[in-house]
Amino acid sequence: MESTLSLNAMKRKVTVKTVPVYLLAIALIWWAKPVPALFVAGLIATLAGEAIRVWAAGHLYKNERVTTSGPYAFVKNPLYLGTLLIMVGLCVMASNWVLLAVGLAVFAVYYAPFKQRRESGRLRERFGESWTRYDRAVPGYLPRLTPYPARDRQPWRWDAFIRNDEHGTLAAVLLGIGLLAWRLWR
Repeated sequence: MESTLSLNAMKRKVTVKTVPVYLLAIALIWWAKPVPALFVAGLIATLAGEAIRVWAAGHLYKNERVTTSGPYAFVKNPLYLGTLLIMVGLCVMASNWVLLAVGLAVFAVYYAPFKQRRESGRLRERFGESWTRYDRAVPGYLPRLTPYPARDRQPWRWDAFIRNDEHGTLAAVLLGIGLLAWRLWR
């Protein structure tokens, strides 16, 4: 019974968090006015962002350890960096400068600071000095040029990718690219 309640609570939480994202994605597609050159530039940014997310999801073991392998050796928040690149890329593909400006503002003013406060404290409490050393050495969003010296050498793992539900994000991003391509060539 308790696990059912937890699962239902998680579903409600995910729905509340994702509804605005889905509405903005629909608006982006609806008002898209793609042009070939910007479509290609945005596609490159979108694919780079998703590649970073795929790479990161295959290394992440939430709440088990401080993840320092893969992209986490260069940047503390590769999933968020990837999301930012995807958002920028899709807006550029759609030639939608209003949603791009709104997205960048929300990311900079609300999303990134909120995540920093929430996650940093939780990780410091859970992992102590291990997190503190990593937190001091690795930047949040602009990657280091050299990897974190004390990084793990864990390989990318398919089971971690699936457990972190990146396949759902990948499918959504590919659908968005497909719909914008359809808008471009229709």
